[in-house]
Amino acid sequence: MYDFPPLRYHRFISLNLSAYRKSFERSVDVEFMKYAYRILHPSVAFLLVTKYGEKANVMTLAWHMPVEEDLIAIAIDRENYSYELLVNSKEFTLNVLPIDRLDIIWKAGTTSGRKIDKIKEFGICLEDGVKVGTPHVKDAMAFLECKVEEELKFRDHSLVVARVVYAWADKRFFRETWLEGCGVPMHVGKKFFTTNSKYYTPK
Repeated sequence: MYDFPPLRYHRFISLNLSAYRKSFERSVDVEFMKYAYRILHPSVAFLLVTKYGEKANVMTLAWHMPVEEDLIAIAIDRENYSYELLVNSKEFTLNVLPIDRLDIIWKAGTTSGRKIDKIKEFGICLEDGVKVGTPHVKDAMAFLECKVEEELKFRDHSLVVARVVYAWADKRFFRETWLEGCGVPMHVGKKFFTTNSKYYTPK
């Protein structure tokens, strides 16, 4: 003979399962999922410089991560002109401009290099690379010179793994870490940016 729980217990379970389903439905809301990646932000907004032959371009890039001490990865849309140059040259530079150059950082990420010469149009001064053929931004706070080692293709974007072959940073802004309040531009999402204005340390 089975000893079934009272009916009110079944009603309790049913109501809680219903509430769970509604909560789960909210947690995977399609509209929300479009912006879920922004939970990973803010992220340093670099200027990605690419060059192949006589053609050069610059675009803003905030999708990046370290892989090893001398390996990094960036995510880039394969429709971008910068991707076309990068995939042919197998190298690029990442450059950090201060937050007071935000207008240029924004424009570099919202216009296409196929339509205009962004380097000339925005008055970006480039300087020859140290260990790569791709230039870096002359007045950058810091820059990395990178050579592509691997590419993983996803639906629209490629994850490009690259080795850092040369790195430079202005000591007024960077000494092992970015110095507090030095004005590193960080993308939050949409047209919103922030910077490293204040640091905190654990007790």
